[in-house]
Parts: sequence; C-alpha cells; structure tokens
Amino acid sequence: MTLQDYFEALRRQWIVIVALTIIGAGAAFGYSRTLPPEYSSTAAVMVIPQRGDSTNELVQGSSYVQSLVQTYAVLASSPLVLTPVIDDLGLEETATQLAKRVSVVNTLNTVVIEISVTDNAKERAQETAAAITESLIAAVADVSPSDAEDNPAVRLETIAPARMPQAPIGPNTRLLTLIGAAIGLALSVAYALFRRVLGTRITERGDIAAVTDAPVLGEIVAWRRSYTILSTMLRSRDSRSAESFRALAANLKYVAVDRDLQVVMMTSSAPHEGKSSVSIGLAAALAEAGHHVLVIDADLRRSSVATQLQLEGAIGVTSILVGDVTFVEAVQHSESMKIDIIAGGAPAPNPGQLITSHRLRDLVAQAREFYEYVIIDSAPALVVSDAIRLADLADGVLVVARSGRTRRKQISAVLSTMKSTNKDVVGIVLNAVKRNESSPYYVPDTSSRRWSRSSKESSTRTKNEPGTDVADA
Repeated sequence: MTLQDYFEALRRQWIVIVALTIIGAGAAFGYSRTLPPEYSSTAAVMVIPQRGDSTNELVQGSSYVQSLVQTYAVLASSPLVLTPVIDDLGLEETATQLAKRVSVVNTLNTVVIEISVTDNAKERAQETAAAITESLIAAVADVSPSDAEDNPAVRLETIAPARMPQAPIGPNTRLLTLIGAAIGLALSVAYALFRRVLGTRITERGDIAAVTDAPVLGEIVAWRRSYTILSTMLRSRDSRSAESFRALAANLKYVAVDRDLQVVMMTSSAPHEGKSSVSIGLAAALAEAGHHVLVIDADLRRSSVATQLQLEGAIGVTSILVGDVTFVEAVQHSESMKIDIIAGGAPAPNPGQLITSHRLRDLVAQAREFYEYVIIDSAPALVVSDAIRLADLADGVLVVARSGRTRRKQISAVLSTMKSTNKDVVGIVLNAVKRNESSPYYVPDTSSRRWSRSSKESSTRTKNEPGTDVADA
C-alpha cells in the first residue's frame, strides 16, 4: 500500500474515527468524574549541621550535610519513619501503601527536603504530612552520628509546615480525557487500516488490479436508492452517474478498435450487483451517441430489464424460443431511452435448456443484422451456467462488480469460469462507486419521484421494427 492508500483508507472510515475518538474522550471524562478528589499537603525541612564555630567547621559541616540530604530523602518514605505515623494517626494501611502516597523531593544543590502527601480528605493530608515531618526529624536524630558531647551531628528544622490544601489536585480530568481520545483515535485508525489491508471486498479500481490484469472499463457512480436508471439517464443527464455511463460507452468503443465487438454479454458473479442497470445505462449511452442498440434480457430466471424500463415483460426471449412470436414481434422500443429491448418473457420451467436452444443463436444472429450494438444481459456466472453458454454467442464479455459488495475471490472465480469459453473478458465495470466530492461540472441526480409520472407518459410499450432509426421511432 502507498501513502495515498493509507490516507484513502482513513478517509473512508472518517465517521468511525471521529465516533471512536469522541467515545474514548467521553468514556475517559465520565470515568474521571467517578474518581474521588485528591488533595495534597506539603511540608519542607532543612538539614542543618549541629555545630560550626569556625569557618572551617562550617565548610566541613556544609559538605557533610550535602552528602546526607539524599539519604534523608529516602529515609522519609521508609517504614522507620512511616510506621510511627500510622500508629499515631490510626491509619488503616501499611507503610508500603502509605509510601505510595508520599512524595519526597530534594531540590538540586540545596539541603531542603519537601514532603508531600496526597489523600482523599484534605484534613488527613495535612495531618499526615505534618506527622511524617515530625517522624523524620526524630528518625534523623536517632540515626545521625554524635559529636563528643553525644549530640547529633545534624538536625532537621521545619521551614514550611504542612498547610491545609484549598483545592483538589486530582483527578486530572483534562489529561484523562485527552488520553481517552488518543486511545479511541488509535483504535479507530488501526481498525481502518486493518480493514483496508485485510478486507476482501472490492471498493476501488486498485482492488481489481490486485487480482486480475483485465482492464477496468468504467466506474459507474452510485445514485441514491430512491432514484432509478431512468431518472439518472434522462432527468439527470449532467450528473456524475450519467456521465460515468458515457465514459463506459466511450471506453468500450476504444476497446473495439482492433476487434469486432458488436455483441457484448454482461454478467456478474452474484445477484444484486447491478448488471441489468449497467446494461441499460450502457445501451442508453451508446444510443445517445447515435448508435442503434438492442438489449436482450437473457437472464431468464430473474429478468428485470423490462421492469426497469416500464415496458411489457411477458413477451420476450422465452416467447421467441418456444415459437410463440417472431424476433420482430418481440422487440419493444423505449422512447425515453432511445433503445430497443427484448424482454425476458414469461418464466420458463427449463431456462437452462432454452439457453442452449439453436433458436437463441438465430435470435442473436438476427440482432447482428439490425443493430450496431447488442447488449446481452445474462445471469450471474457463479450462480448458474447460463453465462458460459451465452458467451459463445457474444464477441466479448463485460463483468460487473459492485463496490463494497463483490469480493476479490468472486472476481477471480468469474474470470476463471469464463476462461472455459472462447471469449475473453474484455473488461470489468465497477458499479455503485461512491463519489461524495462536489464539482461545478456535475449536477445532483434528480429524484425518481419527480420522474415517475413523466416517465410513464413518455415511455411507450409499442413494438418497433428492427433497424428503424431510433430518431424516428
């Protein structure tokens, strides 16, 4: 993964990142509010040599005291000092536990020792700090060397008695909140990156390139669920979605420069990946460029092209294959989309046998005579074998993958399945790609509600003679 891929992974999961960061900060803030307040009381003592009648004695005493200050600082939190304090104040804790609440500091190059005690009660904090100071003074007198007169060589003098704390020093709500936010941010970033690295669903062009060398001919921008392919291509002609179909049509013509690509079969790995909508959108984009286009709904198990175009679906491919109607009689024209279609027809009990019928081959052959482009919408390749049989009738195969739904292994499986046919996969269409950024070159999609009434008025259900100019139909 490149640095751009990491940033893209974070951008896609920005909602999760923001949410977990806020949750982490909120949880830490709430936890800090449940903690009892902490008060701190501090006392200070100075280490003083007992005698210093001459300058030489003062210098020697000062050097001697400097060497003992660190020792006395350690002594302040030892059981020798703390045990008498516990006994005097009646504290229900051991010397080790009390030592965790005691902080002893010796400022650099001084003989001053500061003793701080934290406690949930400010009165007890002051009492404990004062008691430790007195106990330390007594302990130093006991352990210090004595002079010729049997007096301690050094003594401790209280220079700042313990005072009653005025405000609590903890808990540090701000620090805890920042730590909680940082933990939430770290977890969300890790989640986003792991999902990007370990994710199996295809979300962008690079995911397809990781599993196949087949080119991505188009990225169909997703439209809202309440919208239809009709409203997208007609009422929102300048939207990103409509323009992405035009780009697909243009790329298809570039692919067909050195090959005959008149009949294109559209398939996918599984249902609900949008192959029928892509078939209609591609056909409409080709028709908009002035080509005669026919869409054949060969997904006899779940036909949907006629429904999406608001045309009659009872007469179609199955009707032709069983001999009820002719090719000409089955063709319908969508005035709104300027394309011809042959619907799937009435449901058949044996769609697999109908797909292998010689009449289907004749149907495609007739379509070649009348149309510049024929789009065959087949069943998903990994669900049934219809796509494998239909591929022999086409000049090339397009595989539709739905962003955020199709898995990488499904694309690999489709390509492996299509290798058994004589037709190569000319490209892959990535459907339902999300594009949230705005641009002055595009306009928002128009709601299907506004289009539903006008589409019913403009769409026709009359049959059209094959080969008739779409501008005149």
